[in-house]
Amino acid sequence: MKTSEKILKVAADEFARIGYDGLSMNSLVEKLEINKATVYYHFKDKKALYKEVIKHEMKKNNDNVKTIFKENKDPENLFKSYINAHILSIKKNPNIVQIALREIANFGADVDEEIIPYIEEDINFLKLVLDDLNLKEKYKQMNLFSIFSLIQGTIKTFYAIQMSDLPIGLEEGLKKDSEKSLNHIAEFISNILLDAIVEK
Repeated sequence: MKTSEKILKVAADEFARIGYDGLSMNSLVEKLEINKATVYYHFKDKKALYKEVIKHEMKKNNDNVKTIFKENKDPENLFKSYINAHILSIKKNPNIVQIALREIANFGADVDEEIIPYIEEDINFLKLVLDDLNLKEKYKQMNLFSIFSLIQGTIKTFYAIQMSDLPIGLEEGLKKDSEKSLNHIAEFISNILLDAIVEK
C-alpha cells in the first residue's frame, strides 16, 4: 500500500471514530508510525487531509455506481443496482457512514465546495436510472436532490442505528450485523421506493 493510501485509510478510521476536531496530527502520526513531515508531504494540513478522505470515499462510491451501467438491465433492476452500489461502498468502508453523519450534523462545517462535483455526479447517475423507469405522473417532475437525500439518509441512519448500542431495531437479527443490516435496508428501500414512484 502506498504511503498516501495508508495515511488516508488510517485518517478515515480516526475521523470516523473521534471526528475532525477530535483528531490531532500528533495522534495520527503515532497511529501511522511515521513522522509528521511525511504526512505533510502528502497533505498540506489536517483540513486538506480531511477533505481528501471525503473526496476519496465519494470517488470510490461513484466508481461503484458507474459499474451498474455496464450490464444491460431492466429499469427496476438498474434502480436496485444503484441502491446496492451505495450499499457496497459502506460494506467496503463503514467509516463513510460516521463521517457523513458527522458532517450532516455539523451542517458541512468541515467541508467545502470541492465535494459538490462528486455529489452532482452521483445525482446525475440517479437521474439516468430514474429516466428509464415508468414513473407515476406525480413523480415525473420530482426534485432529484430530494430523492437522493431520501436514499442516502435512510441508508445511513438505519445502518448507524443498527450498529449502535441503542436498544432499538433489534428485530430480524440485524442488530450489530453489518452485512445483514445493509442487505435488509437495500432490499427495503429499493422495494418501497419502486412501489411508491413506479406505475405498475
